[in-house]
Amino acid sequence: MRKPDNNLMYLRMMKFMSQKEVAEQLEISQAYYSKLEKNPSKISLGMAGRLKVILQADTIDDFLKHVV
Repeated sequence: MRKPDNNLMYLRMMKFMSQKEVAEQLEISQAYYSKLEKNPSKISLGMAGRLKVILQADTIDDFLKHVV
């Protein structure tokens, strides 16, 4: 398993979810989700709220930070 680039990727991997599975729950393409995961700062507030629920994050900020 590769080291996650950011907390969004880390949270997804900790849920054992693929990009495709997250994208399906968000009702977007896997390609678009991949772009969001590569640059979480581009995520809209609405999308962030949906991701927070899907990934069971405590706050939206949890997945906007870089992995330490």
